[in-house]
Amino acid sequence: MERYPEHITANFAIASFLPRFMRWRLALALLLCGAGSNAEEARTGGAEEIPTARPYLRWVRPGYSNFALRHYVNYPNHTIPYEDSPRAYYGPLGDFLISGYDLYSWKETRFPGQEFGSSIFKPNEMYQLIWEKVYDALVVGRDGYGSWGYSLMVGDGMIARLSPLTLSRTNFNGMRMDLSTPSLQLTGMASRIERPHNYQEVPAPWAIEKTHYADDSVLLLGSRLQLDLGTLQMGLNGANSHIYQSTQTGNSLKGRLRPDQPLMDWIVVRFSDDSPRDGLGGAAVQEVRLVVNGEVRHDLVPQVVRHRGGLTPQVGSVLQATGRFRAQNYTAFRGARLFYRDRDEIPLYSDYFYRLDHEAGIDVSKATNLKSLVENIQVESPGGLLRADGEDKLVFLFDISAERRVESVEVEALLGDDYRVEVAMLNDQDPRGKTYHARYLTTFYRTALRAAGNVRDMSNLRRVRFKVGEDTGIFTYSADVKLALPGLEITGEYGRSALYSRYPGQQEGQPLFDEAPPFSQHGSAWYINALHWFGRGRAGAELFSINPDFTTTMRTYMLREVSLWNGPFMGLYNDMVYWDLVQDNDDGDKFPDRRVGNLVGFTNDSQDYDLDGVTLAQDEDNDGLPEVNRDGDFLPDFEEPFLMYDVEPNVYVYGLDRNHNDEPDQREDDTEDDYPYDFDQRGYHLFGQVDLEGHWSMAAGHYATAQVAGHGRTRSTYALLTYQRRGIERLQRLFFETGLRRVEDDIPDNYVVLDELPDRSNLFSFRGLSAPNTVEFFGQDRPPIFSSTIVADLMPYQDSYVSETYLEGRFRLWSGLNVVEKFRLRFNWQRGGELRPGIFQRRSRLDFWAWVSRTDYTWNWGRLSLTPQFKFMLLRSTDRDLGRDFLDEMRTIPILRLDYALLPRTILKFGVQGVGPLPYRRRDRVAVRNSFDQRTVFATLTNYTRYFGYELMTTVGAKRDEKDFEAEIQRFREFDSWTFFVRSIVGFSEFGRPL
Repeated sequence: MERYPEHITANFAIASFLPRFMRWRLALALLLCGAGSNAEEARTGGAEEIPTARPYLRWVRPGYSNFALRHYVNYPNHTIPYEDSPRAYYGPLGDFLISGYDLYSWKETRFPGQEFGSSIFKPNEMYQLIWEKVYDALVVGRDGYGSWGYSLMVGDGMIARLSPLTLSRTNFNGMRMDLSTPSLQLTGMASRIERPHNYQEVPAPWAIEKTHYADDSVLLLGSRLQLDLGTLQMGLNGANSHIYQSTQTGNSLKGRLRPDQPLMDWIVVRFSDDSPRDGLGGAAVQEVRLVVNGEVRHDLVPQVVRHRGGLTPQVGSVLQATGRFRAQNYTAFRGARLFYRDRDEIPLYSDYFYRLDHEAGIDVSKATNLKSLVENIQVESPGGLLRADGEDKLVFLFDISAERRVESVEVEALLGDDYRVEVAMLNDQDPRGKTYHARYLTTFYRTALRAAGNVRDMSNLRRVRFKVGEDTGIFTYSADVKLALPGLEITGEYGRSALYSRYPGQQEGQPLFDEAPPFSQHGSAWYINALHWFGRGRAGAELFSINPDFTTTMRTYMLREVSLWNGPFMGLYNDMVYWDLVQDNDDGDKFPDRRVGNLVGFTNDSQDYDLDGVTLAQDEDNDGLPEVNRDGDFLPDFEEPFLMYDVEPNVYVYGLDRNHNDEPDQREDDTEDDYPYDFDQRGYHLFGQVDLEGHWSMAAGHYATAQVAGHGRTRSTYALLTYQRRGIERLQRLFFETGLRRVEDDIPDNYVVLDELPDRSNLFSFRGLSAPNTVEFFGQDRPPIFSSTIVADLMPYQDSYVSETYLEGRFRLWSGLNVVEKFRLRFNWQRGGELRPGIFQRRSRLDFWAWVSRTDYTWNWGRLSLTPQFKFMLLRSTDRDLGRDFLDEMRTIPILRLDYALLPRTILKFGVQGVGPLPYRRRDRVAVRNSFDQRTVFATLTNYTRYFGYELMTTVGAKRDEKDFEAEIQRFREFDSWTFFVRSIVGFSEFGRPL
């Protein structure tokens, strides 16, 4: 007879008193429970129901332990990865899942009447350091069979790249799923990119415990379908970002306006010259009208002002004590507020209103620099033909605050010649504000229309009309192809964008957002490349067009309650935030070069630059740190004692410069989104290369690009002769390249460089945002934070012949002696005359040359090694015709290093850079204020120990650093400092050492 478990038998006995139909139900339930009792008995049994008898009233408590001769034991249930006892988790059907802890949860619910419909839970916030050791904010699940498989990722720090024209983001947060079959790959991803973290120092109402809630927020979606057919690869890509309101119905991928979106009281329309450098043929403007709810409103007469570009605010206050005027710069960076590089201009609305008040006879002398205000801003009549040539700006201000009902707003105008039209809106946020800039909240200017080319004969005169509103959603989608045949490779992509917007409609001051009709703006971009190999040569061609109406950016209003909390959006200026589907991230690290917030581990992350600096092509040893900052601190290595021996600033570095701004392409940090080609440009490139005998090669090509909406163009024909060889006995490497190119380039290409000499007083500040290189970290180790400077392209190659030569040799003349020599020489013959109507260039020759020389030798005597080093740097840039130097500096860097092995695991190191009459010396003949002498002494005692597979390194050291400037004006930057430090580092032997 089959026997049942004892507990089931006992229950059958109890059940015998129940009715017959209930006995069968109970028996079936008990059998099902008994079948799994062995596997989960410990989990389901619970505590004993009958406790064992206790002879004493005393409770047994933990006693004394001595760890002198035995290993230390942690608290029970409080060891990594658990901060407390792990709990059991059950699925929605009641089945047991796992014992552990929650790592990530994202829920989107739609239920009428709820306060929040979106929630993200994460335990890996910065104040919980325990999780950073075992869980780095990302969970990956994978499974598959043979050539079929999938992976599911949730968390932070992911890479989201579909194609260069649709989606390319780093530090992506949310979820991603990848599916792969023998010929098909599929990727899908989703992210709530707004408020994805919960690391507020001051709890926000939507940040409850470890869950970040949201009613309205921004959702990002992306997917790619890729088909592999051997030699042919095809892909379809799509990305979408939109605003949604989780507590309301009617959401769509086109998005909606935020429920707290401000209502608009003024429409500001600015007309300017799209080619201001020629000073003529700018915007011709007539009959500017506002169209409200589809009806042309002749009664809404604008007020018009004119001023020159670059005007600073002339409003502020007059100091009673001195009578001097102090301007209120309400259009620029203030404190910790976040501006956006290249898209941060707002109207000078306070100046406009005060100027119009003065024109109406109102006394504004106490609130303005009246004389300058009147001289710089002129009031114009809205009737008749108006022109904006060169740097002139025509600004039309429409007051719509008295309109009872507004659902849509359009601007209509009769335009001709080379015009650019920009729009901004004002909201009367504080009618009791004492000044106009305290009263109104403004959006940034947005380009609405641009004339194609540089028309000057009014041949493009036409009536235009465009809609006004704020973004709600954006789509990007594309198709790409790659064909690889023997000797031939073809790649290409065609993409489109659709930006959806709505006007923030209102009736009697109440929002009518959902009744405002949506509208969209569409654009396109494409490129195709072909490369053919034959024998020792190769030839290629590329065609491309990144049209100005193509965009991957959406901007939205940010609720001030969100942006002003101590979080990633703290201090957004004018409560505006930009969301990029394709980021500017030239160095490809986890910090976009132009970004806003949303980085794990930062609280006041309201900075519009890459936190660790942009260092392209400078990690040759692949250790995660660029050669320009190997020690990972707050200064570039080329400005640090001893470390500067191996690296130089970019100005000394040689490389191809295809956009002719004197910054090597492989090191250039531009200010644009990472499209495959420059924005608003189309063109072609033809090139070929042949490998010659004896390590020589020759290349030649021609490319021509032109701005689509702008007037700039670039044409270049070039030839290069190259020799390179490695491992020639004592000559380790020899590289020689010389080239000649014919250039016509008047497209400005600004770029960003790291500040070489940041303010030392802020290098060790752990709180506050008064300086660009500080950020709050709650005691954690901070990554280096480099401030940066935008360098304007002076366009020295508008019409030039250029010759450039570079020679580099690395020698090991005998054992222990190393020599490195780098020499760079460039001649730029500028042709003179009128290049284009209104654009002239002086005939001149610009010379540039740089020389770097490094020499070191090492003597070894048993456990002692002695290494003297010497580095010489020379840099000069000259206008030969004017006899004027732009750059003229020389650096001499003497170094002496000593290493002595005191014990098998203990090393004494001593270093001197500059001593007595031989300091590290920099002499700048152009900017004498930068000339200085510096002397540095370093001594360390280092111990290396292995422990249970770990490598432990402890260093005790002292440093003396003295710096003396030659110019009196720089005395405040001098220092004579002493530093004592102790540092311990743990490593892993299997990681090895840098290459």
